[in-house]
Amino acid sequence: MPAPRDTTMLKPDSHKVLIAMAAAEMEPVEVAEAAGVSKNIIYSARRGFYTKPKYLGKIARALNVSVADLIEDGTGGEKL
Repeated sequence: MPAPRDTTMLKPDSHKVLIAMAAAEMEPVEVAEAAGVSKNIIYSARRGFYTKPKYLGKIARALNVSVADLIEDGTGGEKL
């Protein structure tokens, strides 16, 4: 039986994260420094693993994009 999905986390779209990093011309270590988070968080987000909203907010700010630009589309119609 699969583990229940953690609804307190957001699922970044790995392709969108890579596009934002390319547009900002930044490597993962540079994003981590600019965002004030560990590079492991950047690597996890880049691979599409569920991430805490506060970390995605910091990453988005460092990449000069909105959080919505980094997360997967189609969250199942859930209302926040």
